[in-house]
Amino acid sequence: MLGPNGASKTTTLRSILGLTPPRNGSIHFDARDITRTPTHTIAQAGIGWVPDDRRIFPTLTVARNLAIAKKKTRFRSWSEKECFEIFSALEYLMARECENLSGGEMQMVAISRALIGAPGLVLFDEPSQGLAPKVVQDVMKTISRLKSEGIAVLVVEQNVQSALAVADRAYVMHLGQIVHAGPAAELREDADLRLQLLGV
Repeated sequence: MLGPNGASKTTTLRSILGLTPPRNGSIHFDARDITRTPTHTIAQAGIGWVPDDRRIFPTLTVARNLAIAKKKTRFRSWSEKECFEIFSALEYLMARECENLSGGEMQMVAISRALIGAPGLVLFDEPSQGLAPKVVQDVMKTISRLKSEGIAVLVVEQNVQSALAVADRAYVMHLGQIVHAGPAAELREDADLRLQLLGV
């Protein structure tokens, strides 16, 4: 999901999560209408969230942040070991308090926390924000892996090229409206269309 600041991309994610009630329409996940369902019920249904500000508990250790995220849904739960396979550095950070982590390390924790919560859908809000290029690469590789594991992913992203490289479909929003929807390859390969819709 692409578009300028203020296009309501994050608001869309918040509506899916039950944090901002939609004005109209309905939201369906896993063949259920979850419109206006409480946020904790939505999380229990299998929707994970990686917010742009990470929202991890700063005074708790990495291990504790991950432990409190565990829950049972109808989808499979990821183990800490599987998270270590994705983010090798994470294993060596488990005893560290999260307030002492770098931005990239916090993002590893935020993504791992979402996976440990057994998601069928993961919402990423600006996952590359404030990260070094190498870490952005790792995050995008993780998104590709989730897709290969059968987990649905919805990414809100300002880094157009990175997002289009891993996306199957692209949606462009402007002032709360979807102004373009189609295969990501279409935007990836059509520079004129990208310029028209996104100015890049």
